[in-house]
Amino acid sequence: MQIINAASAVFAKKGFPATRMSDVAEEAGIAQGTIYRFFESKEEIALALFEEGQEACRAELTRLIEEIPADQPLRVVREYVHWYARYLARRREIVVALFSWELDPVGRHGMDIGERPWIAERLSELLDAAGVAHAAEGVDFGRLLPLTIYGFTALAHLYRTPEDDSKVALEQTVSDITLRVLGIDAWD
Repeated sequence: MQIINAASAVFAKKGFPATRMSDVAEEAGIAQGTIYRFFESKEEIALALFEEGQEACRAELTRLIEEIPADQPLRVVREYVHWYARYLARRREIVVALFSWELDPVGRHGMDIGERPWIAERLSELLDAAGVAHAAEGVDFGRLLPLTIYGFTALAHLYRTPEDDSKVALEQTVSDITLRVLGIDAWD
């Protein structure tokens, strides 16, 4: 965990491409060789960060599905979107750093990791149960929804003005835009 936390801090400060394993070791206060006992590369560390985030996402979606009555699938979707936007807004610097790597043609290529397929399936089921019409035939909105929130968070952070650095404003904006893209009223 010490290595992952240190990598998160360095990725946020320097960006993923500019980060070296020696930077992570220095931030963690350990020898560089120690990192290689646990991770072969910074890409493996980034994957561990993604996995950690996906586990939190699955836990939250599971909680919402269990606590909200089954006849309210749209409420589950709304609350999950709001939670995920808040979760990412609080981690926006690391989101920006990892977003650049995820889009890099020699990077992750958007591959599915961890809990992402499970989350996508549940969200698709909820959207279908809520009768949310999919805007484009053949588009898996369950898979697209988390990526949309992730992408909006990264891009909103990149294009914000210095005086507009509110995590709450970022969360609300990303939630509202994401739900509007789906044709869902944000706060019903």
